[in-house]
Amino acid sequence: MDIQQKKVLGYCSPWSLAAGEQLDVMVSALAPGNYSASLVELICGDSRPHGTGFLERTVSADFAGSYPGREQLLHPGSYALLPELPSMRKVSFCCFLEPTLLARDWQPVVSGGGLSLTISQGRLSLSVGNEEALTLAEPLRLKRWHLLLVTYHAETGRLGLAVRHLGQGSGEIDSAWNEQAISVSEMTLEPGAWYLGAGYRGGEFSAGLNARLEAPRISSSVLDVEAADRLLEAMRPSDPDLLGAWDFSEDIGSSRVVDVSGAERHGRLFQTPTRAVKGVRWDGSAQNWQHQPSHYGAIHFHEDDLTDARWLTDFSWQIPDDLPSGVYALKLVLDGSEDYVPFFVRPAADAAKAKVAYLASTATYIAYANQRLGFSGGIMGNRTPRNPEEDFLLKHPEVGYSHYEYHADGSGVHFSSRLRPVLNMKPKTTPWSFNADTNITNWLKHRGVEFDVITDEDLHRQGAGLLADYRVVITGTHPEYYSTQMLDGVSDYLGDGGRLMYMGGNGFYWRIAYDPENLGIIEVRRAEGGTRAWMAEPGEYFHAFSGEYGGMWRRLGRPPNELVGIGFAAQGFDGGTYYRLGPGASDDRVAFALEGVTSQEIVGNYGTQGGGAAGEEIDRFDTSLGSPEHGVVIASSEKHRPGMLRVVEEIHMSQPDLQGTKVRADMVFFETPVGGAVFSTGSISYAGALAVDDFDNDIARITNNVLDRFLDETPFHYPE
Repeated sequence: MDIQQKKVLGYCSPWSLAAGEQLDVMVSALAPGNYSASLVELICGDSRPHGTGFLERTVSADFAGSYPGREQLLHPGSYALLPELPSMRKVSFCCFLEPTLLARDWQPVVSGGGLSLTISQGRLSLSVGNEEALTLAEPLRLKRWHLLLVTYHAETGRLGLAVRHLGQGSGEIDSAWNEQAISVSEMTLEPGAWYLGAGYRGGEFSAGLNARLEAPRISSSVLDVEAADRLLEAMRPSDPDLLGAWDFSEDIGSSRVVDVSGAERHGRLFQTPTRAVKGVRWDGSAQNWQHQPSHYGAIHFHEDDLTDARWLTDFSWQIPDDLPSGVYALKLVLDGSEDYVPFFVRPAADAAKAKVAYLASTATYIAYANQRLGFSGGIMGNRTPRNPEEDFLLKHPEVGYSHYEYHADGSGVHFSSRLRPVLNMKPKTTPWSFNADTNITNWLKHRGVEFDVITDEDLHRQGAGLLADYRVVITGTHPEYYSTQMLDGVSDYLGDGGRLMYMGGNGFYWRIAYDPENLGIIEVRRAEGGTRAWMAEPGEYFHAFSGEYGGMWRRLGRPPNELVGIGFAAQGFDGGTYYRLGPGASDDRVAFALEGVTSQEIVGNYGTQGGGAAGEEIDRFDTSLGSPEHGVVIASSEKHRPGMLRVVEEIHMSQPDLQGTKVRADMVFFETPVGGAVFSTGSISYAGALAVDDFDNDIARITNNVLDRFLDETPFHYPE
């Protein structure tokens, strides 16, 4: 199948806006010519034939028109900028270095003043200007700490490079310093910024280091190896010749690198390298970087870190006062190729609110941003890309990774961002996360329900106050990633009598942390157990952004079962199945939900993923995990396909029961103590069945009934 080449690509910031706020739009034209921009309301992005198909509505906007295209490039790779240093006739640079990938031709360690130190095919190489001057014959050791020292003395013309390997455990010993020096032409090092993890190659600035660095020091004197040893060992070095000594264990939650020399040359990080990682001093005695910061004095740089594309703005638009809350997109078209750039319009703080709020799972959208699981050998398969977005992702790793992938050096991707093109957050793509969620907004639109759209980012900022005005809050199909503030907000809302419709599966699963400097970036630490693409390194389970212990909310004492009655039970991507109505369906407390349902046995035997509303990722009612004892299981799925396997966190033996009775989706209802209630569907695939037969089906009927009752102001009676 021929796939239309993408010729235009864009992103916008922020994702959530209210009237009067400004949307900035960044566009890259990948082919010559002008592109057109227009505004559409996205009603349904799911283009599969079982429902309504793709639906959009063009909306008048004053920015609509033609714009000159220009290509804007992506430059991945994290680095640190160390501010202005003076011109120098003598200099020494030293630091600790742990390389994490050696098979590269050029990895910049430090550059400045006309000198640059790189790793080339595992060996340290020192250059003056554009000319390689000195390369050590002895290779570096992968994932082992080293001390390194660079020196230059203009009067003698001596350029020196030295490295010493530090032993690990009881089986390795420290090596002696390996020193080498040559004579070069006399020069004065230029004033200006120095960089860690970046430099100039062929006249172009580039980042590309895969390594951990710790304790960089720059001195205006020529140090010998003994002096370098002493300087590196001191956490707060005191030396009149020090131009800068940066301690990465300070301000770990920020992009700031702190100079502790007294010179106040504080630096800045770009593209969010990983902090709160083990440094050279880590000995296992501390697992929390806040308890022993000196053990976490390293920063892990990656050649493929990308959390901010840093494109120039093509145009900006102020949200008009009369634009209703909803899910919108900028539609960009160039030479037959189109790109949709979604965003969300929430009601203004002082505006009248609808009774229903749709809570868009933007944290989860970011976690999955640019994931390639479905067509790159991941857990969702290894099929051929089937749309321009997937094809582009496979060919262009520079757009950055999701939380489900690995960096080039094999480490898990801790940070993901909306500040870049997100290829899989678009209509007419694989119905997962954002695109699957448009089945819910489509259902609400079809019913004529007035609703507001709010987002995870709003919930993180405002907590339960954001939800307080709404009688009913409806989630997306997969609200998997939750910060503490978000979870507190939903919990407090329910505690105050709110009504929640949890319309998906595998929700409220991973704890995340938002970047306190920029809420467009989130962090995950996949600690302890969990069904996960990668595992955090031992000793690195605490988030850098928030200092909180990472991992599953289930392991953190707040299982989703306590919040919404069900929790993640199994996942499988080889087709869905149906629900069978259980004994709970006869309970008078849920009679409202089943009014008009024609079947007495099976519901949802149609829809998505090969024919069933229960599929992909499913949740189970389980009182041992905190599900409320008075909860009513209305229906449970059965006869799942072979690929539907129990979650890893419930597998404790080498011969586990991967299926069995605990592999099921439970449709659940329960009341809360102050007149509120929760309805949970237990399946990601559920929403994909709503539009079958033009919304004339049992799944839609049950969901309509629940929404109608939840909108009724009559309090629910909490059973004694």
